[in-house]
Amino acid sequence: MTIIDKSIFILGLGISGMSLARKLNFRKINCWDDNSKIRDLAKREKLDIKEPNLDNLKITDFLVLSSGINHELANPHNAIVIAKSLGIPIISDIELIHLLELKNYLIGITGTNGKSSTTKFITDSLRHKNFLDSQACGNIGIPFTELEIKDDSVLVIECSSFQLSKIINLRFHISILLNISSDHIDWHKTFKNYINSKEKIFKNQTSSDHAIICIDDKICNNIAGQFKKKYKSNLIKISVKKKITDGIFLKESKSYITIINSISKDIIKIDKKSINLPITKANLQNLLTTYTVSFILKQNTEFFIASLKNIKALKHRMEYIGKYKNISFFNDSKSTNVNSSISAIESYKNIFWILGGRKKIGGLSGVEKKLTNVLKSFTFGESGQEFKKFMEKCGIHSTYNKNLEKTIHEATKEASQEKEQINIIFSPCASSFDQFKNFEERGNFFKKIVRKRVKIEK
Repeated sequence: MTIIDKSIFILGLGISGMSLARKLNFRKINCWDDNSKIRDLAKREKLDIKEPNLDNLKITDFLVLSSGINHELANPHNAIVIAKSLGIPIISDIELIHLLELKNYLIGITGTNGKSSTTKFITDSLRHKNFLDSQACGNIGIPFTELEIKDDSVLVIECSSFQLSKIINLRFHISILLNISSDHIDWHKTFKNYINSKEKIFKNQTSSDHAIICIDDKICNNIAGQFKKKYKSNLIKISVKKKITDGIFLKESKSYITIINSISKDIIKIDKKSINLPITKANLQNLLTTYTVSFILKQNTEFFIASLKNIKALKHRMEYIGKYKNISFFNDSKSTNVNSSISAIESYKNIFWILGGRKKIGGLSGVEKKLTNVLKSFTFGESGQEFKKFMEKCGIHSTYNKNLEKTIHEATKEASQEKEQINIIFSPCASSFDQFKNFEERGNFFKKIVRKRVKIEK
């Protein structure tokens, strides 16, 4: 049976759901969103809107959920209850890559932090000199249904744990696991469930496929250690922290980044001046992962090195805003958890750290031993007072303002009175949902205030 013969029910018409509905808009597709305004929009686009009841679902072959809809809740959406009672497979949008029988080479990327940047780095590198027609999609914000996919296109897919939790048959030719730390526990309920979702990226790989795991955190190191017992693909371990004799690792000096490939015995030396990126721990991991994909796909090493000149950091990921007097400003609004913010504050000296928002489970726990470079902290928002007390217990002078704008002014004022160079790093270590609708809006607000109040010298 081909996809044309199957009946699809799409629940949730966000960006990916709406795009998928347009792509598959044939007679056996039905759609629903609980938001009546979105349903009205879908009707104007001549999509078939049907309420998800027993009559409409009993003829359905697949229930496609928006990635944020949790199908494992104790009291899930009624459509999920009905689908489970009827034995209907529940999938996310990326599973349709398999159902549409696309024959493209697939690279899947997951991890708690760094997924989007790594997706972009790999895509940009493989495009250099037209080596491959690589296209980024998935959780990075571009549904695969929005792409003009050629037969030889390589799809570089950022995969969230929400999407991976619903994988059935989708197979990645290269699966990448960057890191795992506690996150989205409110969605997955337990840390073990979250880890299991991440591991599903390796689920359907064969002996001709490759897996890349960065072993720099304990969880990923354990997964790599048990890998051969559970999965069929060829594992390549990577590290930016330690030497490994059966994988690929990276060393950093003042002027150079050196990649040592213990598999091929190659040594790749890269001048930092040739990279248009902040040299953070996260970006080193992103670059090492990009090289490893390049190695698997047999890209010319010189072409890989040359491609790094064209790679730029994504917005809101240690994004350099500019310099004013003795102050450099960095927007790291995407950092919503401890591990991501640790990467930021370990990357520069003399830091004035702006943090706050709606705290995640665990709060700032884990950051206390990583504050060597932080001179002062400036907290804001829903978690601001709690974060202030935490930082003061760690011996860091801290100032609290409920309002982010006032926090930025306070940090800038105090930084301008210092004799040394100061790095103001906006790395919230919390979600944005107390004052903003998402991290992009929060990051754009930070940039707007900085550019409005101080004359940025780029």
